[in-house]
Amino acid sequence: MEISFSPSDDYAAHGRERRQGADLAAVSRADLRWHYFLGRLSISHSGTEIGPPWGWVPLFDAMYCVQQVVVFAQGGEALGRIDFTENDESIGFELERNGSLRVVPTYRESELRCSVAEFVAAGAEFIRRELGRVMAEYPALAGNEHACALAEEVGPGAEA
Repeated sequence: MEISFSPSDDYAAHGRERRQGADLAAVSRADLRWHYFLGRLSISHSGTEIGPPWGWVPLFDAMYCVQQVVVFAQGGEALGRIDFTENDESIGFELERNGSLRVVPTYRESELRCSVAEFVAAGAEFIRRELGRVMAEYPALAGNEHACALAEEVGPGAEA
């Protein structure tokens, strides 16, 4: 399982982090989640790609949703779905009896199956890697309580 994110050339300029004077240390959780760091989310396994076909997914929303699915996959009380704030599409995650996850997007005919351990590892690595990247590029994010809380949830390695 591979989860990755790449800033979109077409939409990255619309993210509020590009605005002059944006204080990333003080941005609210909701604003950080829905209005900053737009790009393309990729989710693939064994050569099958199920990431959304659009390039304006807010990075922090993707990270929060992936973290929620990690909790769900491990049997916690969380939603087993990645929702996209910019439309009604989603990726559903279903725990199967054999311990695997069935991953089904609403916008594609294909689906994936992987072990819970694979998804948990891929999800944590995705969040650590992307948090590290944006905190290195935008050092003020290291002072944002919401970015720091997300880093704490996924454990060591998420800091810049």
